[in-house]
Amino acid sequence: MDCERSKQLAKTLADQAAEGNDPRASDRAGRKRGDANADQHRRNREWMRGAESAAGHDQAWLLREVMPRLDGYSLSQIAKATGLSLAACSRIRAGTRVPHPRHWEALSELVHE
Repeated sequence: MDCERSKQLAKTLADQAAEGNDPRASDRAGRKRGDANADQHRRNREWMRGAESAAGHDQAWLLREVMPRLDGYSLSQIAKATGLSLAACSRIRAGTRVPHPRHWEALSELVHE
């Protein structure tokens, strides 16, 4: 999404919220967010139970070798590689969130292509 379009979307949402008609606050949107969050938690638990979670993942390595290289990739590329939302990918790329270990391999593959 280009910067101008993003600004217009933000303004439209702010106007709708001011009018008491924010689509992000609807029951439908809340259920959709809740379902997506529950799905991510379920996938994380399943991954933790699997054999792959037992070895080979070092957070210091991730922070040193992978995270700094994410600046060279768009949020869409990171989202496509991980299956995460653009918002989550933005926080990861900004360094304010460390992704769950189940996404480390996909991120490593992305930045080491």
